[in-house]
Amino acid sequence: MTKQKIIDILVQLFSHLDSNDMKTEGLPGAWVLESFRRGGVDLEQLSQQLPEDVDNLLYHMDTISADSTNRLLLSCAEISNNPDFGLTMNERVDITMYGLFGYLLLNSSTVRDLLMTLERYYYIYHAGGVSFKIVHEKDTIKIRYCFDHVISINSRHITEWALGFVAYYLKEPLGEIAKPLSTHLSHGEPQNKQKLYSIFGERIVFNEPDNYLLYPKSILNKPLSNVDPELLKILRKQADETLKNYLKSTTFLHKIQSLLVERISGEKATAEAIAKEFNLTISTFKRRLVQEKINFRQVKEEVKNNRAKQLLSETQVSISDIARKTGYTDQSSFTRFFIRCNKITPKKFRKNHQQ
Repeated sequence: MTKQKIIDILVQLFSHLDSNDMKTEGLPGAWVLESFRRGGVDLEQLSQQLPEDVDNLLYHMDTISADSTNRLLLSCAEISNNPDFGLTMNERVDITMYGLFGYLLLNSSTVRDLLMTLERYYYIYHAGGVSFKIVHEKDTIKIRYCFDHVISINSRHITEWALGFVAYYLKEPLGEIAKPLSTHLSHGEPQNKQKLYSIFGERIVFNEPDNYLLYPKSILNKPLSNVDPELLKILRKQADETLKNYLKSTTFLHKIQSLLVERISGEKATAEAIAKEFNLTISTFKRRLVQEKINFRQVKEEVKNNRAKQLLSETQVSISDIARKTGYTDQSSFTRFFIRCNKITPKKFRKNHQQ
């Protein structure tokens, strides 16, 4: 689509339609552009800078890549002169704009229900290689925001929008306990942190290998709404059907990659463990790999390499820790693997990309 065509669409949309009307026009991402406009973004300028990304947002919102979303948010921050643009998106977006996913969130009876919805149904809203993962520990829970591939540009805005939603949404019903025990972000420390402090509290750690919020487990049973059980049942039935259709359309390879991303640092990244996730015997799983022409070892190495490159380029995590986080018991084995894949040492790769 040409740049002028996109501008014409934007002029038509925002001259006489509100955000609810836009959803009926068959343009899935129009409500996001409306949110950008509310945040002080000149949409014509944005479409001139990033015509392909705006086109993807308008027509393919549910599958737009994290890189594309990041480019848009970075430009929005620059155009609006708001360095916290991703974080403040939660102030511009009405939760009902998320459609079925939003109504499920609104009808969460407890924090536990809300987190289950985030983890299970986020794909309905955004299937572009990002997801929520809820990790239960002894006394705490981690709410992780995960990417299934290396993000080539700073992921600050998309991460702060996603994790900020949790703390922002919980603030009204729960008050100060909505602020996490600590917040861990993979991007660097910004110059001004006041907006971050207002949403997350002051215990924020930057340059971390993972993006997550840490809460006490006691928060799970906190009530959020007086939900109608029958309505919630209908909504979840619809959501399950939507999710089922999404999974049908998702390739076998993509499913394997997503499962490996979650498990790459531990012992559950084996072919046997992945086969179990598909409810297949290892022999049946291997036959399916042959049929699909998938080399499991190669896919696993790609996931490891992508994770390593992301950690090296975006964080200050030590190389020995990166080795452990990609499944290696010692740094020398990891270094040999990295050189084989990239023809450069991890140390030189970090120096080149962090410059």
